[in-house]
Amino acid sequence: MKIIKNLTRQIAILATVFSVGLLATGCESLGGTGGKSVEELTSAANSGDPNASLKLADRFFKQKNYVESEKWYQKAAEQFKTK
Repeated sequence: MKIIKNLTRQIAILATVFSVGLLATGCESLGGTGGKSVEELTSAANSGDPNASLKLADRFFKQKNYVESEKWYQKAAEQFKTK
């Protein structure tokens, strides 16, 4: 149980730092999903759209699905680096 609490806390810190970093650099994608479904966002994210990856990560984080959230935050970070 202690490991899960620590992991959850670390993911929350990672998400917060990542979001603040994006805001500081001028990324405007932290808003709504524009009415797009998870399937549409996943398709766009897998096609290389970093904003879609970030929106998926945010959506999963809000649903407390931290494993999927972390996966998409990492993918978004990699995609923003190459953009």
